[in-house]
Amino acid sequence: MLAFDKDGWIFSNPLENKVHDIGITELNDLLHLAYEEDCWSKGVRENVKQRMTDPAIRNSQRLDWFVEDLMIKNTGGTVISMPFGKDIITFNSNRHFFRGENQQYSRSVPSLLRKMSGKTAYEAEILKAIAVMRSFQFFKFIWQINVVPYWEAKISDINFDALAQHYGFDTCLLDLTNDFRSALFFATCKYDYTTDSYRPLSKADIEKSERSKYGVIFHTPNWVIDYLNGGPISWHMEHINDKRDRPYTFYSGDLDGMAFQIGYQPLMRCHHQSGYIMPMMKSRCLQEDARFEKMRFLQSEELSNQVFEMMDKGKKVFPNEGIKLALDTLRCIQKSSAFSEDDMSYAYDFGEIDKKIFPTIDDFKKGLCNYRINGKAINVQKDEIEYHIDSATLEKINEHYDGKNLLDMIGNMINVYPEQKRYREQRCIEIYGRKI
Repeated sequence: MLAFDKDGWIFSNPLENKVHDIGITELNDLLHLAYEEDCWSKGVRENVKQRMTDPAIRNSQRLDWFVEDLMIKNTGGTVISMPFGKDIITFNSNRHFFRGENQQYSRSVPSLLRKMSGKTAYEAEILKAIAVMRSFQFFKFIWQINVVPYWEAKISDINFDALAQHYGFDTCLLDLTNDFRSALFFATCKYDYTTDSYRPLSKADIEKSERSKYGVIFHTPNWVIDYLNGGPISWHMEHINDKRDRPYTFYSGDLDGMAFQIGYQPLMRCHHQSGYIMPMMKSRCLQEDARFEKMRFLQSEELSNQVFEMMDKGKKVFPNEGIKLALDTLRCIQKSSAFSEDDMSYAYDFGEIDKKIFPTIDDFKKGLCNYRINGKAINVQKDEIEYHIDSATLEKINEHYDGKNLLDMIGNMINVYPEQKRYREQRCIEIYGRKI
C-alpha cells in the first residue's frame, strides 16, 4: 500500500530519479491519501479560525510564531505577498504537489519553452516577447469584465500571468496542483480544442503510440519547492540580502524551480484546479528534476471514464464560466501579430528582454517588426489594439459573476495585515475614483 513517509515521500530513495510503475491498486491508495489530505487541510483551517475568533483558545494554546505563521499560510483566506509583486488570497493548502500528464513525454516544460527550443538566442527573445505581449493583451481584455477590476479594487491583486497560463496562453510557467484528483484527471483525460473542454481517452488515443499507452504522475512534498512553506531554502538564503527596486519577474529565471500558489482569482479555473505555477525559464525538464517522484501507469478507457465521472465530467477542474463566451476573442489574442507600443514597452521592461541582444527599445521594435510569426509580419502601432466584447455578450459574461458574494468561495474569512488593507483601499480609489 502506498503511503507518505515522515518526510512526505512515497518511495524509498526518492532522489534516485526512477520511474515507478503503478497500477489501479496504487492509484486508489493515492485517492485515499487525497481524502486524508483534505481532512488535514480542514483541520488546519478550523484551528486557525478558532484561534482568530476565540481569544481564550488563542491564549491557552501558545505556539511558536513560525508554526503559527505556517498554519495561517496553509489555510484559505490569507493575504500573502509574493516575491513577484502580487498579493494573493490563499485557498486551503495540502502538503503535496502533483502534475498529471496523459502520455509519457520526453520533456515536460512550459509551452513557451517548447516553442523556444532549438531557436537562436535572437529568435528565442522575440518569441518570449510575443508571449509576454499576448498575455498583457489578455489582461487588458478581461479588464472589461466587471468582476476583474472589482476584484483588484476590493479583494486582492490579480496574477494575470497565471490566468493567462490557465486560459490557453504560452508562458514560462508549468502547472502543478496540490490535489491528486486534479492531477489524475489531467493524466487520464484529453483536451478537445474544438469544444474547449475535456473528454475521456478513447482506445485510439491510448494506442496512438508507445508513449500514449501510459499516463504519468509527478509528485513532490510541498516543503521541497513551495514558496509558502520555505522551500527551496537555498533560494531564500541566496536572495536574503537582495536589494531591489522592483519585484522579481517570472521571465528572469530568478524564481525558477519554486512553486507559487495562484490563490483565488476573479476567474475560477485556477482555484478549481487547486492550481500552482512553477516558473521554468531556465530550469531543466521534470524528467531530469530529481525533486519529483515519477509514477507511470497503463491507460485504459475504463479508468479514463471513471475519473471523468468522478470529476463531474470535468466540471470540478474546468468549470463552465462566463469567460468561455469570449473564447473566439481569446484565441484571436493567442495568435495576435499586432501590438501597441504600450505592449512592446511592457515586454521590454517586464519580459526580461536580453539587453545585449536588444540594447534599446528601438532595436527591440526593429527586431519585432522584421519578424514573422505564423506567416504574419509583426506590427507595432502607437494606438492600443482593441479587443472589444459586444454589449450583449458582455452582459451574459457578467451574469456569471455579478451579484455573487465573492467571499463565499473564500469561506468568508480573510486574514489581512493593516498595511495590505490600506493598499487595497488605495487601489479602489485608483480604479473607481472613490471607496466602494
